[in-house]
Amino acid sequence: MNSITISLLSLLLFSFTLHLSGAAASIEDTCKAAAATNPAINYDFCVSTFLRNPKSSSADTRGLASITALTTVNQAYNVKSDINDLLTKSTDPLTKSSLEQCLRVYTSMVTTLAQAVDAINGRQDDAAKGFLNMAIDGANNCEAAFGKVGMVSPLTKDNSDSVELSNMALAILALA
Repeated sequence: MNSITISLLSLLLFSFTLHLSGAAASIEDTCKAAAATNPAINYDFCVSTFLRNPKSSSADTRGLASITALTTVNQAYNVKSDINDLLTKSTDPLTKSSLEQCLRVYTSMVTTLAQAVDAINGRQDDAAKGFLNMAIDGANNCEAAFGKVGMVSPLTKDNSDSVELSNMALAILALA
């Protein structure tokens, strides 16, 4: 067997074990598995996200997916606040227009991501995946709004973090 096959078998066994046990999932192992399934997920970012939430240490895999989605709701809410601050300071019409588009996107994302949390907790995985993918699209659309007018987005890090958190929630949900 080659190393890719062994890695995939190990990941499958790990996910199966977590699913059967219902016990607290190891943050490090979960982040390792999530990063292995999606190269857009940074292991250190994943671990640090969970270490900031005291409930993570006792959560099972589904709980970690829910915590990630909830963290993404908070991220979207904070980005909305940042956008409002930028709007009060901006005098450029193109910047204001792009920021207003992003504000609409992130306002919608807060609701969409809250629905993702509810769907994860209610074991409605397909619905949760749909909501999380909508959030990824939203953050990407916000970033693109600036690119369309030839500007560098002041929200690049925020958008990137929103995409990564949503991807984390998707990957961890797939392990649950």
